[in-house]
Amino acid sequence: MNFPDDFVNKIVLGDCAEVLKEIPNNSIDCVLTDPPYNIDLAYHKMDDKQSEEVFWKFIEGVYTDLYRVLKDKCHLTFTCSQKQVWIYRPMLEKMGFVFRHMGVWHNPKRKAGSYPGQWAYGWEPILDFTKGEGFRKLNNGNSVGFTDVWIEEEPAGIMHPAKRPVKCWQNLVELMSDKNELVLDPFNGSGTTPLVCQRTDRRYIGIEIDAGYIKMTENRLGEFDDYKGFE
Repeated sequence: MNFPDDFVNKIVLGDCAEVLKEIPNNSIDCVLTDPPYNIDLAYHKMDDKQSEEVFWKFIEGVYTDLYRVLKDKCHLTFTCSQKQVWIYRPMLEKMGFVFRHMGVWHNPKRKAGSYPGQWAYGWEPILDFTKGEGFRKLNNGNSVGFTDVWIEEEPAGIMHPAKRPVKCWQNLVELMSDKNELVLDPFNGSGTTPLVCQRTDRRYIGIEIDAGYIKMTENRLGEFDDYKGFE
């Protein structure tokens, strides 16, 4: 593979742990992603019920490479399960990332009774780190109208077990990057990251292990060619 021709504005088929090795150091302006949670979701290719040891070894390897490819002071932002917050922070800080903030995505469809005998899990953390001690300021001016709590349902009609909210994802990519900059999603999934990059004039790289999900992303990108905004 040749960077950038074989990567930029494309979804690369492969295991991100291997594909990331082909991306040069300090070449990415922003990472926005949704890694697997290891909670037995029904992905086609990804085993989402590994032993904790195997899962976290894989995650640590991926995030080590994300640190390498991300530019200094730039943002790594991702969702995780509530219980994983206390694992991610020390692991990433040991690599050199600096914790900046935790936001919240609340899905109003996750109501009481959704998980019998358990809490409803109505929200997911959105963790934000930067590479190194300095940090790039967010594109939020004086913060008027800005929030760190997004209330949004999952996009309808997308056959993927972990769909990300489109308006929230657009807000995030606009906060942490500028037009024409390069945004990476190593766990492309249903393609929300490249979708919002396309609509906000960012360049993107998606990495996805499942060819079927790549086709899903390409279909979504095509459907939004003439779409000018979000209602």
